[in-house]
Amino acid sequence: MIIRHAPPVLIPRDAPAPVGYAAKELSRCLSVIFSEEAPVTGAYEGFHIALDPAGASLPAPDAFRLEIGPDRIRVLSGTPRGIVYGAYGLLERMGCRFLAGDCEVLPRGPVTLEEGVRDEVPAFYARELFWRDAMDGAFAVKLRLNSARSTITPEMGGKLGFYNFSHSFDALVPPSRWFDSHPEYFSMVDGVRRRERTQLCLTNPDVKWLCVDGVKKWARENPGRSIFSVAMNDWYSPCACPECAAVDAEEGSRAGTMIRFVNQVAEEAEKEFPGIMIHTFAYLYCRRPPRVTRPRHNVIVRLCSIECCFAHPIRECGCQSGSIDVQYGSARAFRGEKQSENAFLRDLRGWSEICDNLFIWDYTTNYANYLLPFPNLGALRANLQLFRDTKVKGVFEQGNFSLGKVSALGALKTWLLAKWLWDPDLDEDALTKDFVSGYYGPAAGPMLEYVSLWRHACGPDDHAGIYDTSDAPYLTDARLAEADALIKKALDAAGDDVYRERVERERLSVRYAVLTRLPLDAPGRDDLIDAFARDARALGITELFERKSMDSSVAVMKTSRYALDRKNAEAISYPI
Repeated sequence: MIIRHAPPVLIPRDAPAPVGYAAKELSRCLSVIFSEEAPVTGAYEGFHIALDPAGASLPAPDAFRLEIGPDRIRVLSGTPRGIVYGAYGLLERMGCRFLAGDCEVLPRGPVTLEEGVRDEVPAFYARELFWRDAMDGAFAVKLRLNSARSTITPEMGGKLGFYNFSHSFDALVPPSRWFDSHPEYFSMVDGVRRRERTQLCLTNPDVKWLCVDGVKKWARENPGRSIFSVAMNDWYSPCACPECAAVDAEEGSRAGTMIRFVNQVAEEAEKEFPGIMIHTFAYLYCRRPPRVTRPRHNVIVRLCSIECCFAHPIRECGCQSGSIDVQYGSARAFRGEKQSENAFLRDLRGWSEICDNLFIWDYTTNYANYLLPFPNLGALRANLQLFRDTKVKGVFEQGNFSLGKVSALGALKTWLLAKWLWDPDLDEDALTKDFVSGYYGPAAGPMLEYVSLWRHACGPDDHAGIYDTSDAPYLTDARLAEADALIKKALDAAGDDVYRERVERERLSVRYAVLTRLPLDAPGRDDLIDAFARDARALGITELFERKSMDSSVAVMKTSRYALDRKNAEAISYPI
């Protein structure tokens, strides 16, 4: 079927706000495609696009159906949010591409569409991208995300009902308030109750009731939210008092005390708030599932992949780093040989067997060095396929959430991850070409080679972790020289200032790697770093290291080869 003119968009007269939002977006894009107005109306005879939020029974709340026929097009869903996704899905079938917050590619009519019926059902209930661009609500819904930490409004279809989904022990039982009078509420480590970087004593009954009261208070104050975190702090130091140690020994995992405790909180909170869900982590010391206890029906367990190698798919690579220090952004190096047991895969499958609400926290950038090339493109799709196959219901893909722009192929990864959160079987080569062609324009040829270079940067014995430094084995002088040559070819071809700026921003990644590898006494090193810093700021980069000030991070580059002294950089904070 060929569409030569902008069809009107028909919506019910009492349509909910998200259906109106979808109609406005359809009208806006269609008016550009056909160079004529596509009105939004409540009644129309003739060829039109109809939005129906109650016209299809589909297996997931965000799913939608497209019916393309000779007399009309229908976008159907069981929910208003599904209509929003369906409107963008229809536009994509017309050739529209929503590649980044600042990159929307709309074709020019006429448009050819294949007639027929197509259902689109998301692979995951919760689809969250913690890359800053994807946290903008207007872009997030184009990517079919429902991220709790995004700025998606009710008019756009709304988002997940998390109040918080991070580390909450200190918020529920603050050591500053309780430690002096009740040290027994907190972790016993080596026989001593710990105030600093502590966890909770999960067998103490008073701690349970403090957490129950805290969750109920959150629920009363936030009636629009239904999911609340009761989750460990972001470090180790689990309680090893005799009572906690006995439970963990029986369960074969420190997750034993955690899940028993969270189950108790969930049971009590449910009595006053029947629809409530309690969220917790399987992370660091409690990653392994317990042997005896199953999470309750209203408990979400979020398994975290932080120790994994991110250069290779989890199914294929059992390697993981040693202990992680999230506060200082460091980890012990990978062991080079393949491990005898794929421990994360074991834990993933174990949780899948006992947990009805299994979520994932995955990691998709280098947090110690945001600008370093991070060769994880070969693992992203395969890992999401694994999560889907092991009955995971929600995935949170954490990336570079700094307030500025991104490099290190961050824009491409954001788009690919969004596509695969909806359907992890979509073809990688086709998606990559689609993105690179639209985002880099005439520079697409060399940029595709650049993407391929990093896509294949790691051999079977080269692993990548989220705190790698620029002496990582995949960052060789030869590979960086090849990358820079491809970037220069792309700059020569870019032409338009917009495309050139995007390529220049990507080149920052290579420049950063080269500069931090230079010996401290290399001639002109400080001047080169100053020039790099000026260009990075001009191109919108605001952080080099996760939540560290730009000025002090540049100073670390000057005083420390491979930027190893990141602990000395000034910490910064901002709402996320």
